[in-house]
Amino acid sequence: MIGIVVLILFALFAIGVPIAYTLGLTGVAAMLLAGGIKLEVVPLMMFSGANAYTLVAIPLFMLMGEIMNRSSISTRLIDFACAIVGFIRGGLGMATILTGTVMAAISGSATADAAALGSILIPQMEKKGYSKPFAASTVSAAATLASMIPPSINMILYAVIAGCSISSLFIAGIIPGLLMSGSFIVLVYVFAKKEGLVAEGKLEFAEIWRTFRRAILGLLLPILVVGGILFGFFTPTEAGAVGVAYSLLVGLLIYREFKVKDIVPSLIGAAKQTSIVIIMVGTSSILGWFISQQRIPQNLATAMLGVSDNPYVIMFMAVVVILIAGMFLQASPLIVMILPILTPVVASVGWDLIQFGIIACIALCIGQISPPVASVLMTTMGIAQIGVDKLLPYILPVIGMMIIVLTLVVIFPQLALWLPSAMSI
Repeated sequence: MIGIVVLILFALFAIGVPIAYTLGLTGVAAMLLAGGIKLEVVPLMMFSGANAYTLVAIPLFMLMGEIMNRSSISTRLIDFACAIVGFIRGGLGMATILTGTVMAAISGSATADAAALGSILIPQMEKKGYSKPFAASTVSAAATLASMIPPSINMILYAVIAGCSISSLFIAGIIPGLLMSGSFIVLVYVFAKKEGLVAEGKLEFAEIWRTFRRAILGLLLPILVVGGILFGFFTPTEAGAVGVAYSLLVGLLIYREFKVKDIVPSLIGAAKQTSIVIIMVGTSSILGWFISQQRIPQNLATAMLGVSDNPYVIMFMAVVVILIAGMFLQASPLIVMILPILTPVVASVGWDLIQFGIIACIALCIGQISPPVASVLMTTMGIAQIGVDKLLPYILPVIGMMIIVLTLVVIFPQLALWLPSAMSI
């Protein structure tokens, strides 16, 4: 029966059925094959799967990102970042990474950040002599940070599935996220030197101060959201609400570039993005019933432990599964389909679920820029209007840097666990 269900799943994928509906239809088919289950319970399963207070944070962070992208917050952040590193070879590329790091702490959506950064910075980088593949790969790298630096939508979904603290996951992602950001900056410099780019300007403290004053309210937003969670002033969900209120205040009343007429489109945009995730979570609970009923996690654990009971070997196999699946699935469906199976396996050999959550999120970042699906990469490719063949020489080193950071988090757990422990979260 498992073979038939898998066949149905891939057949629905092949004919282009949306992922959320594919999960639900496959789950219903599994119930019918199993027999003895009334279909009246399907809506209850979906409601129960999506009825988690933790998920309330998702629309709030989505809305915060929409407001940011419709106001001048992102452009002010870009100007400030350019003033800081513009005097270095490849400074505009480094500014892209720095801006992506700050924006990651606002939106939580890598694809949204790719669209926002790419539409502004790819044309600017081209004017400064950057090749299209270099510009697109830099934006792709910067956008993936939204999956690592809190508030990350992927972390919220993982926390719901693994039953662990969102606050702990958020804080655990800070150091690995900053390591990724730093490694990308080094990579930008190496490519800039290779392509013979020169510094775009000179260090001017007056310009840094001017752009800082223009960007300070935008810089305070991630400090407010992440800092509030870090120091226990509010929960992640409350942080999302505070962030929305703050961004509205700044956009409407202070910058005055976010208009009242933009509120409804922002709400609609956030609702569309959220509905995709929530429907997916709900329908995946139907398939989750089949996975549980067939004891697939237990059987997988037995099979993996039959290969080796070494925790590092088990983690290696789990990461390989995520990396391969990430090449064909977007992050959200992968989390709801694959991680409920892998999480009990890695926990059974002693891995901390917070550490595994960070490892999984890094692997998901790699999937977002690994063809053929590569949602972030496809967004930047569309903006730059180039093919994946031209982009590969630039994106493969980015993936290599991510794998190095992932390996470090596996070998040195305190990179993920020290900060939550120090903050007693």
